[in-house]
Amino acid sequence: MAALKYEDLRDFLAHLESTGELRRIAQPVSPRLEMTALADRVLRKAGPALLFERPVDGEREYAMPVLANLFGTPHRVAVALGAGSVQELRQSGELLAWLKEPEAPRGLRDAWNKWPILRQAMNMAPRSVNSHPPCQEIVLEGSAVDLSRLPVQTCWPGDAGPLLTWG
Repeated sequence: MAALKYEDLRDFLAHLESTGELRRIAQPVSPRLEMTALADRVLRKAGPALLFERPVDGEREYAMPVLANLFGTPHRVAVALGAGSVQELRQSGELLAWLKEPEAPRGLRDAWNKWPILRQAMNMAPRSVNSHPPCQEIVLEGSAVDLSRLPVQTCWPGDAGPLLTWG
């Protein structure tokens, strides 16, 4: 399988949808326990990512959808990172582990053998992107910030409240 590159999250989601790796859920679903229960069941079966299009909590319908299980399988992680396969992803992981604790070459031959790894690492440099990304089309500041507008999940019975970092 050839590696793919994505312009943004929308592009990646379109790819997942075209390959059956994303399911849109148009019915109202509550972020209080329901989303997590559904996402957990699907995740345990290595199922697709889920896009809850109509989060509803009681009478309140949120304007923002909720995406769950985006990186729920090793295959989707590999696809997201532009790897052609899970094995290629493992090789990238090995490269990152090596970069974390590199070993100095033990001679000219060893340096020559490590050259492909170093060349691959140099291709991982960050790149500049558009200075007006779509994720910043709407910016709220000061008193306009209202976290209650977010469909934050309460994940498990007995939780003290919604857990903002769950997603």
